[in-house]
Amino acid sequence: MAVLETLAPKDLLTMQERLYLTDILRAQAVYILPAEQNWTIMTRENINVMLPPGKAIEDCEGSCLAETGKNIAADYVAQARISQFGKALAITAEVYETASSKLVASFVGKGENVEDVEKIIKEQAPTFFKKVRNNALNGIGYVSTNNSFSFQGTKKFIVEIQTTPSGAIPTFDGKAFPQCTNTPCKIQLEAGEHRLVISKERFEDLDTLINVNQNEQKIMLNLIPNIGYINISPKIPNNLKNQGSATATINGQKSRWGANEVSPGLYSVLITHSCFNPLELNVMIQKGERTTISDSLVRGIGGLELDVVKNGTPQAVPVFIDGNNVGTTPFAGEVPLCSKIEIENAGKREQIPVEIKYHEVVKKTYELTEKPAATKADETRQKAEVAYAELDGKKVTAKPTEDSSAQKAAEEATENKAKSFWGGIVAGVIYNDFYSSHFGLNNIKNETGYKHTVDSDEDLLSNFWGIGFKAGFGGLFIASPYFGLHGELGLAFRQGTGKTNLTVTLTGKDKTDKKSDLEVEYTASQLNIDIPLLARATIPNAFYIEAGPMISFNVYAKSKSKITNILGTETYEVNGGLNAFEFDIATGLGITRNIGKSILDFNLRMVFGMTRISDSKDSPKTWQGQLNISYWFL
Repeated sequence: MAVLETLAPKDLLTMQERLYLTDILRAQAVYILPAEQNWTIMTRENINVMLPPGKAIEDCEGSCLAETGKNIAADYVAQARISQFGKALAITAEVYETASSKLVASFVGKGENVEDVEKIIKEQAPTFFKKVRNNALNGIGYVSTNNSFSFQGTKKFIVEIQTTPSGAIPTFDGKAFPQCTNTPCKIQLEAGEHRLVISKERFEDLDTLINVNQNEQKIMLNLIPNIGYINISPKIPNNLKNQGSATATINGQKSRWGANEVSPGLYSVLITHSCFNPLELNVMIQKGERTTISDSLVRGIGGLELDVVKNGTPQAVPVFIDGNNVGTTPFAGEVPLCSKIEIENAGKREQIPVEIKYHEVVKKTYELTEKPAATKADETRQKAEVAYAELDGKKVTAKPTEDSSAQKAAEEATENKAKSFWGGIVAGVIYNDFYSSHFGLNNIKNETGYKHTVDSDEDLLSNFWGIGFKAGFGGLFIASPYFGLHGELGLAFRQGTGKTNLTVTLTGKDKTDKKSDLEVEYTASQLNIDIPLLARATIPNAFYIEAGPMISFNVYAKSKSKITNILGTETYEVNGGLNAFEFDIATGLGITRNIGKSILDFNLRMVFGMTRISDSKDSPKTWQGQLNISYWFL
């Protein structure tokens, strides 16, 4: 087979581009017409040497190629031609049998540029040269004169495809195979060169050639991200960080503060804050680029017209904006958004309830009210009357003040603080996990003379978790505003599921290994009686911390193992099998709120198992995260 140089007008393709396209076509011929089937692919140097003196390859095309093939002693001759088709590039490739001048195969295609033409050659050339191979076999007659047998088939090997990150979709020679739909995976391929295309969302497609030449061959590929990030983090003055509300949009879609994942391109970013001027800008993002918007926001302004009256009469009083004196009423002027606006009345400042609007004028009239007379003398007189009545042997209580609701709340708070022992109910949600275990996978008993190893068994533990719940009763002893003791008696339902792929290798007496790929799914459920006893330290009006031991008694347990391999799926279930006693350490952080004459606790608790949940040496230890609510009303 001779693959002649690709023809194209000089102003359409460069010499290097034509030579490269020829090499791509010749490489496909080498792959489809292998040497072990007695094919010889002539090199560029072979062809030039075999041409008659003064003869150039460019001198002939079409059916004349067959004559050129005869001149260079080739059985088949192929050539591609590139032409202009509108604004696109068109390719036509033909292969002729030189003995009969017969056109054996051809293909055509069209692309926007040279790279598109290269893809067309790679896609069409395998079928193109296979027709040549079939044509050659049809022209040869084989006569068997004995019973000898020679295997002429193509060798096949098992190849493992791995990508970083995993979860990509591979295709081989333009086809998808059900046994290898996501990486990592294994597939059986014919020996030789194959086109491998890897696709994954948010990453560039990877198009490469792989040479399959040995069994258990590993192909490691790194995917390039096809995304960028817009990090929205504008600068806001400290005194306004907790005021107003902020929003951010990217191309009109609501976005979050911090990193936003986007595809490469041009984006319009709008940042708004109720205390500042809007910030709008355009951002160009490249692949793998991270752009941070950290501009300082500029304080927005509005207008204010403020009047102060008392009993219908205008008043001239000082006006303060964010603590600074800006004049007296009537006031009219620019005011920054989210400002604190105050007036001074009888030596005391009063805040004006008014909201400044962006680039608008707000009008406000504020009414001064009479201050109630001081009640200090009345309180002193009431205390004196109570004291005199007690001297006379009479029981008299002081009259309530006007703010009876505040007094009632204070009395209730005092009563709650004075009470030392509380009882109530407890409920919570449990995040359950295990640690310090391989789930017995490394402790499987072997047949005499055999040993086994398990790979990736630790993945089962890292993927194991579940959500449960708890309910019960509790008691609280408040020794002082700073220290207390907290105990519970509750029923807790814990559960968890883990799933992983692992490999079991069995080594025999003859040192040979047998491997089996397994998918293991393990599920465990427990119903326990939990009894924590925790010491509590409280920072009044802030939060409390707790720590102490917890004992747990198992009343119900069930586990299930689901194992899948090439032979199918087996399920194993075990009821019970766990210790009746478990010792843990619990620690937590919470807050307390008074509700009338009751108390409500919210706490986040961490529980660390100190003992294993069964007698097995490889049994797991528990690890829990609990979100609890306690209602103390007794």
